[in-house]
Order: sequence, then structure tokens, then C-alpha cells
Amino acid sequence: MQEGTVVIVNQRRGMFVVQIDEGDFAVFELLAGIDVAIGDRVAGDLEALGHEELRHVGQRRRFAAYGQSGPSSLVACKRLVGD
Repeated sequence: MQEGTVVIVNQRRGMFVVQIDEGDFAVFELLAGIDVAIGDRVAGDLEALGHEELRHVGQRRRFAAYGQSGPSSLVACKRLVGD
């Protein structure tokens, strides 16, 4: 199971970017269950595309998300998440 840190949140679009501890970035759409904020630690298959159950490390809660990008650069993730 991978871990990473939330580095960008677009609440209007319900999307967030995770910096995976190995160095890549990935975009997820928050489906339900929890709020995420910059600096939060999450765990799960952070390279997944499609529906994935992630775990909020600090709150020790699971939540549904949808992998939008797979491992990508920060620039590519910023384009996908938008303002």
C-alpha cells in the first residue's frame, strides 16, 4: 500500500492531487465519505485509475475516490484539476 500527501485541493470540482512518497503525483476525484485538505496523508493504490478505496491516515477512515490520472507530473495534474 502506497502513502502520499495531498498537495492541491479543488473543492469546487471535488478533486485533489496526491504526491506519492515515491515522487510521482496523481489526481483523484473525491466520491464520498470524507473531506481532504492540503497536508493530509492518504494511503492506498495511489497509482490506480478508476474507483479506489483510499484511507485517510490521520483520521483512520476509508473513503471512496476515483483515480483520474495515474502517476503523472505535477504540471499535468494541475492542468487536470484546474482552478
